[in-house]
Amino acid sequence: MWWMLIAVLYIAFDVNYFIRAIFTVIVILFSKRGLKLSDTITTYGICTTQDIDMMLNHMNNARYLRELDFARYHWYARTGFWSKVRAMGGSAVQATVTVRYRKMLSLGLPFRIETNMVWWDDKCLFFEHKFITLFDGFVRAVATSRQAVTNVKLEEVLKQFDECATRPEQPEEIRLWMESVEESSRRLRKDR
Repeated sequence: MWWMLIAVLYIAFDVNYFIRAIFTVIVILFSKRGLKLSDTITTYGICTTQDIDMMLNHMNNARYLRELDFARYHWYARTGFWSKVRAMGGSAVQATVTVRYRKMLSLGLPFRIETNMVWWDDKCLFFEHKFITLFDGFVRAVATSRQAVTNVKLEEVLKQFDECATRPEQPEEIRLWMESVEESSRRLRKDR
């Protein structure tokens, strides 16, 4: 009878995602906290059979995005950013992401994700995430993500962190990327 319950849960929910989320919270509880927003936060993973695409040999593109979620959970918790945002009644959501795939991440390969906040504007944080295989140090993929902070002024949150007293210069690739995003938005508004 218990196997039917498990089967129903797996059919109705992505049970492995929730198990991974619980595991992530446990790991975060025992990880070093109080890191600076400017620090590189590293998380680890391995490409499993649940991550591979239909070719059965490398990570599915959608799995990269899921890995980014877990990497950001670590960044938010270990820097204390999330607790400060929540204390002010705010939240954060994925606004935009772009991924550059450089070389496939094959089944069984262990990797790390290095997450860095590289810039911010009035409403969003911009992250760079590097997927790096452990055995050769090769950057397999690079993602840039923009996290919109909602229901609170980002400036009010960031002023609680000494390292954010001055905003760094906007990286050229982010400037160009945001121009592309804005152009896409303009075209979509025009098409309505």
